[in-house]
Amino acid sequence: MRCYILALFFCFLATVAFGQKKLRGRVFEHQTRIGLSDVFIENITNKQSVFTDAKGRFNINAKAGDILTLKGFAYMHDTVLVTDLNEKEIFLTPKKNELAQVNITTTETSNMNTYYDPLYHGQTVVYQRDKKGYPTGGIVVRMWYWKKDERKKAKLQKQLKDFETMDRIAAVFNAKSLSRYVPLEGQDMQNFISLYTPSVKVYTKSNFELIPYLNDCYKKYQDLPADKRSPEPLVIN
Repeated sequence: MRCYILALFFCFLATVAFGQKKLRGRVFEHQTRIGLSDVFIENITNKQSVFTDAKGRFNINAKAGDILTLKGFAYMHDTVLVTDLNEKEIFLTPKKNELAQVNITTTETSNMNTYYDPLYHGQTVVYQRDKKGYPTGGIVVRMWYWKKDERKKAKLQKQLKDFETMDRIAAVFNAKSLSRYVPLEGQDMQNFISLYTPSVKVYTKSNFELIPYLNDCYKKYQDLPADKRSPEPLVIN
């Protein structure tokens, strides 16, 4: 009886060993045929699992009728029914993340919208390549960067900030506002405004104070001869 049980046990092991063979294959990205590394593959029938290697290759215990699930970062999950143990090629489709539209109007980045890769049907996102030009997986976004463009950007930002400051100055240095502080009116007030409206540099100094500044300018204006109180006419060549 004991021998009979042992014989059945070894027959069972042989059956399992015969049924569970290695299924080999490779996982690619759909359309590009780039081998995908670190894709998690699980045989949900026998609960065994593996990860693909750097070139997308794998081998896992399986038999006909088993079901494999594949999960890769940034790729759609997939399920495969094992029909035979021939080497497999499996393709995963990248996930599509819908982003809000961004309209870029500056000329510095216009090349991003016009660059295309002829190997991948005019896509503006380019796949990484090795030194020989073969795809290696991953993507590259073509960004254009120049120091001179950074300087232009900084200059533009300063100009915009200066314009905002000039608006604040104009809100104060007008006849209606200054009449509360300076006892002038008519042409005298206009002359005073033309002569003593502060520059952005003066107005933005940390020690600038409006009332002391106006008092000082009024004294200077009073000390000017009558023929010097009008600003010099602008000469245009």
